[in-house]
Amino acid sequence: MKKIDRYIVMKFIKAVLLSLVAFVGIFILAQIFKVINYVTSGRLTMLEGAKYMGAGIPNIIVQIAPLAALLGGLITSNKMASSLEIIALKTSGISFKRIALYPIVITFILAIGVFYMSNSLQPKGEKIARELKRKNQLDEDKIPVEKRDVYLRGDGEYIYHFDYVNRETNKARGVMIVLLNKNFNKIESIVVAKNARYTKGGSWELDKATENQIEEKKSVFHEVYKNKDLKDEPKLFLTPKYRKEELSLKELKDVAILLRKTGGESKEFEVEFHKRVAYPFSAILLGILGLSLGSRYVRGSSALNIALSIGLGYGYYLVQSSFEAVSMGGMMTPLLGAWIPNILYLILGIVVINKSEY
Repeated sequence: MKKIDRYIVMKFIKAVLLSLVAFVGIFILAQIFKVINYVTSGRLTMLEGAKYMGAGIPNIIVQIAPLAALLGGLITSNKMASSLEIIALKTSGISFKRIALYPIVITFILAIGVFYMSNSLQPKGEKIARELKRKNQLDEDKIPVEKRDVYLRGDGEYIYHFDYVNRETNKARGVMIVLLNKNFNKIESIVVAKNARYTKGGSWELDKATENQIEEKKSVFHEVYKNKDLKDEPKLFLTPKYRKEELSLKELKDVAILLRKTGGESKEFEVEFHKRVAYPFSAILLGILGLSLGSRYVRGSSALNIALSIGLGYGYYLVQSSFEAVSMGGMMTPLLGAWIPNILYLILGIVVINKSEY
């Protein structure tokens, strides 16, 4: 790396970090009043309040990192353009693409960081924040009495599906239980019954159940089907078991596969999976836009460039949300819906950076 490259990279990193700190500070300030309310109302202690704030930081960083790259690129190139450094470099025969090369490499590193956070730190933080926020609130009054069309992965190697379950009567209707192997990738048997009840012994019993043994290729009828491993309480079926924002990529993929195997609705988990993979690349694309838009110095244009950049930045989130909704509606595959915003902004970035050469 040449001295001029180190100079540009340091300016870019400082601008990105400054933007990142500014955005994080704004979000934290917005959360402080909510946390103060939780602490003063006795829902959280001071220590828990601080932990709640810290748990939300990975999510904030993931969400605003692309905007920080955009603004950092704009600030860097705009300052260099206003001091005529870009013109001097171009005059000496250095293209703008070469000037922007190492800052773009930094956005790749930022994208890797966003990917890591969204797959590891963010899900853990979301879970911690939810558990702290809902501490001592999952009592019987907060849980619905009944629910229809329920899926639940049990504590063992099995999945439940009930057409209807009631936690007060401890009964269920339209029962299907899928038993899998220890690796959770192969179905061993499927038990179906019209009715089931949760006994005082702490397990489910199914009336007039048919057990379809997959490997043996036979069906066995049970007047009463008993399995002491089926001990998940009825109230567990009435609270969300899978929260997509708390799952890693591998967990999202596994849940989607399991739901498809058992006839469940896996769309939201597939959409979340592909969005998590595609989203980090937005830091690179918005960084390119920021660098390109600030590369020309025209007196009085800085404010316009900032407004345009922020508009394009938030426009990305709008486009992403739109295609996410289209994917959820089944009008487009989750893979395509996740990557179209990136493709559109890549085309825009190529156009803008080519114009910056002149």
